[in-house]
Amino acid sequence: MSQFRRFCGDDEIAALLQELNDEGDAFYNTNDVDPIADFSDDSEVEDEVILPNDHSSESELSVEEEHSSSPQSRAAKVYNRYIELDNEFRSREFKTTTRGEILALIGILFYMATCKTSRANAKSFWKTDGTGMVLFRAAFSYNRFFFLLQCLRFDDLDTRVERQQSDKLAAVREMYTLFNDNNMKNYSPSEFVTIDENMLYAFRGRCSFIQYMPAKPAKYGLKLYALCDAKTFYVYNFEIYCGKQNPGQFLVSNKPFDIVMRLIEPLKTSKRNLTTDNYYGSYPLAQELLKKGITLVTTLKKNKTDIPPGFLPNPKPVILLSTMHDGPGDINEETGKPEIIHDYNKTKSGVDTVDQKCSVASTARNTRRWPLALFFRFLDMAGVNSHILYVANNISMYNYRKFRRLPFLQRLATNLLEEHLKERAKVKGLPKDVQYFLAKYKNEDVCSVTHGENLPKSGACHACGTRKNNKTTVRCSLCTRFVCKKHCTNVIKCHSC
Repeated sequence: MSQFRRFCGDDEIAALLQELNDEGDAFYNTNDVDPIADFSDDSEVEDEVILPNDHSSESELSVEEEHSSSPQSRAAKVYNRYIELDNEFRSREFKTTTRGEILALIGILFYMATCKTSRANAKSFWKTDGTGMVLFRAAFSYNRFFFLLQCLRFDDLDTRVERQQSDKLAAVREMYTLFNDNNMKNYSPSEFVTIDENMLYAFRGRCSFIQYMPAKPAKYGLKLYALCDAKTFYVYNFEIYCGKQNPGQFLVSNKPFDIVMRLIEPLKTSKRNLTTDNYYGSYPLAQELLKKGITLVTTLKKNKTDIPPGFLPNPKPVILLSTMHDGPGDINEETGKPEIIHDYNKTKSGVDTVDQKCSVASTARNTRRWPLALFFRFLDMAGVNSHILYVANNISMYNYRKFRRLPFLQRLATNLLEEHLKERAKVKGLPKDVQYFLAKYKNEDVCSVTHGENLPKSGACHACGTRKNNKTTVRCSLCTRFVCKKHCTNVIKCHSC
């Protein structure tokens, strides 16, 4: 500043600063919003996430007509609406998106989960020094990946403020409803189900309903209540705890009794058994569940007034309540404990097992936006549920443990990436190693390319180069380039294949 004063006086400096302040006020008073100005999204309004029903956007989408009503296509419209709020100074990484690219983004997140590096720097996957992965570079650049996560929203931007007045979860309400309904629609639980807090998902960003639980590994986070299958650990029904809701249709009680009744409602009159811990267990709950055709096995806190006085003299009593067992039941000869205790221990840890599976292979990335954090948790639960469905439909229970979840997630990620990689295979100018990787995703007809009238019948082998002048008439069945016998492999197939 002292160097600047040598050339300009104090009056000139003051006039210049006032002019800059006036220009800054005029800039920030504009209605244009830069979606990548602040990735942290500290403001409460911009924290939410989108899935719009807005059809007034003039953005052009290369989405197929048959998928125009799918959730992925609506998500593409949301992306483009958010991206086009300010399209100045955009490079090729900041263009509008498509349905296939959104599926590819989810596939990349699943593939990262199989590498067990959810909180590591994602830029290491895009390295070109041999330590990165060609699959990631073939899908899109790192800047594009970062930008897609940055613009990820799940609700309508135009009606967000209005919906927030009656719903704290307005940012993820549509995504949560669709995901939860699909979970219940595609699976029928076994005879034993369990309810518990479904993970305190680690999160320290700005959120009005963040929870502090010192006994958990992640002391701060977002809490979910879940109903899971006690045998296969399928997440059948769950709800997000957001404290006291705003007045409106989503204002419900958060008492343990009411939480259990809401989660078990889809299974009423099904003659199943529910297992809970002492946070939910009570005698009125057992009576109410019996009216709905559900039995209950649970533990009780010592301060419950329904407990007979004869149970309390023990300094450390473990009081169990069961409507599934008649009388004391059989005693296990090996342990000397009643069967009610063995049944409780077998069926109580369904939700904890889901939490463990999600933490082993998690899609989570560091973020300050709670809607994006919930989206990562939904992907983790979707990975667990999809694996259970695949095993139930394709593999006998005898081989269940031999079929691992991580290889399944890798195949799932590859299938999600396939549509987008076919489009990327048409792009020219990519690095050679990426082009070789994308050659198998080209949609060209091999027979028409090989036997075309205008194509040369012979040429030099692309692997040998032009120096050896090694001409050949054999073409690769994938990339259709000439290749000699030294650099190819014979593949024999029968006519039926």
